[in-house]
Amino acid sequence: MNKRGNFIVIEGIDGCGKSTQTKLLSDFLSQNEHHIILKKYPEYGKPIGDLINNWLYSKDYDFNVEAQTLLYFADFIKDKEYLENNLKNGRIILSDRYFTSTMVYQRIKGMPISKLNILAQTFGLIKPDKVIYLRISPKTSFERKLQQKELDRHEGDKKFLNVLFNNFEKTARECNWEVVDGERPIDKVTKDIINIINKII
Repeated sequence: MNKRGNFIVIEGIDGCGKSTQTKLLSDFLSQNEHHIILKKYPEYGKPIGDLINNWLYSKDYDFNVEAQTLLYFADFIKDKEYLENNLKNGRIILSDRYFTSTMVYQRIKGMPISKLNILAQTFGLIKPDKVIYLRISPKTSFERKLQQKELDRHEGDKKFLNVLFNNFEKTARECNWEVVDGERPIDKVTKDIINIINKII
């Protein structure tokens, strides 16, 4: 019988290096003969992810906080069986964002975290084994994202970035996430992440 796999989520504000570190961690684990499943949310290129993308980059229409929340939840729910089956088969799932992001973003917009947790339980969302929060300042986030041609409705809002940072810090404390300093060179961040992961796999 296969040992159950691990579900690891990389979190942080925009520009913290989530995608880069998820890829580097995947490469490291694959080289050490682990079977890796990579996920990224929202899942652009799929129907639900594209609807989220259209909302994030459009000023033509808006959703209230409840509709936003359920839209993000739908993106996670669609993968529930897929994730569970891979964990049962001993695979390691690495995810760039997950429900953990929804907790942070939607509580800012007035959705109580108690309600978000009830929804997660109701829909049977799979709980991560480890959440790693890459901490960078709102200033660093804004400077890094300015290099992109187009920013979404959150990335270009300096006031929102400050509130978002504070809520990531608060949620990380409340939920006992592992915190890694994302301001440092990429290789040093990767080394810290690997040290954390080696303790649980």
